[in-house]
Amino acid sequence: MRGTYEDAEIELGLLQSEVASGIRKRVRNSDPVGGIARTKNSGSISELGPGRFLVGVEGSVDLVTGERRRHTRVARGNRSEAEVTLAHLKLAVVRGDVELGTNSRTIRGACELYISQVRTELQTRRTDRTACKKICGTVLPGGAVFGELALSKVDWRIVEDVFARWGEDLQPTTQSRYASTLSKVLGHAMRNGWIHSNAAAGAKRPKVPRHRPDVPSTIQVRVALATARECDFAMYAYVIGVATTGCRRSELLAVTFDDLDLDRSVLLIRASLADGGPGMKIYRKATKRDDWRAVPLTPQMVDVFAELFARRSALVAELGRAKLSGDGYVFSDDPDGAVPMRPDSMTHRWLAVRGASPVTFAMLRRYVATELLDATSGDYRTVAAITGNSEETLRRWYDAGPNFAKKQAVIAMSRL
Repeated sequence: MRGTYEDAEIELGLLQSEVASGIRKRVRNSDPVGGIARTKNSGSISELGPGRFLVGVEGSVDLVTGERRRHTRVARGNRSEAEVTLAHLKLAVVRGDVELGTNSRTIRGACELYISQVRTELQTRRTDRTACKKICGTVLPGGAVFGELALSKVDWRIVEDVFARWGEDLQPTTQSRYASTLSKVLGHAMRNGWIHSNAAAGAKRPKVPRHRPDVPSTIQVRVALATARECDFAMYAYVIGVATTGCRRSELLAVTFDDLDLDRSVLLIRASLADGGPGMKIYRKATKRDDWRAVPLTPQMVDVFAELFARRSALVAELGRAKLSGDGYVFSDDPDGAVPMRPDSMTHRWLAVRGASPVTFAMLRRYVATELLDATSGDYRTVAAITGNSEETLRRWYDAGPNFAKKQAVIAMSRL
């Protein structure tokens, strides 16, 4: 304005009252050197230092904050090369080839996005929901709630602060599972363009203490199987399959009659079953390692399968149906195998038939891994090919049973 100093003070008072009453709204100025707000797709070049320029282009309005996004890149070289970079950036903004992140997207929003979009098994979803609840409710040093923190503010230091908080009230195994969920949540947000990097990838994750696996003895396994045989033969056949092949429960449930070759004593593992929950029910999916493998069968397992086939064939004949279909499930309460046993019901069913035995499915898999490592003198590759575990997992949790090579080395020492 023009006039005296007193006129300027009067005009300032009027302007302040207009702003306070909402008559005059603040105009956001995105030009670093002053002037009016930039329009969409307008760009600028600022020199950061010798041979370094900051190139910026105004993008579309952020639907969350209501402010216009600004996309920037650092160009190296002279100003002409920076202008070329600016032109490429403008073209990328027009085509929609740039990520559209926002500071208003929070950890809680990323958790909700992950839970709603990622398709996992029912039990995994339950674990992820519990983990996300803990993630969003974690209070950071200083009083901030992690769930309300903007994704753009999260770095590996904050993630490690979260892990440290969990160490106060969570078991190490639970901390590890929740850390995996947080990494998956941030990874999913990154794939959706919410963030540029996964902060959990650079953080030091909680350590899980190693301990000797709880492996049942052969006598314990035999007692549990004998009890199951008297109560439920179908369940007995399933459990002895776990106890002799070391396959995962979901993989064994997915076995069809076409996957069995009793003449060659071979079982083909090529899929697994999962419970998708309400609306999804049971569905077939790839194995955990996304592969297939041929597992040799013991003579005992071949005899059990043969007896199971005989019983099922007799039931089918009594019902006046044709012979067993090749795509029928081996482990099924339906005579022709049209409907498999439910994966989420196997644990309760085993608890009902095992009697006083403490043996669990997990213990049976450990039993197979230990026995095979003993029989192969620590051939991790062979055992991994049978059980479906990775060699890394076997080496981490198993020391090849008693490890005969160690014993032989000690025995070979000269007497002192």
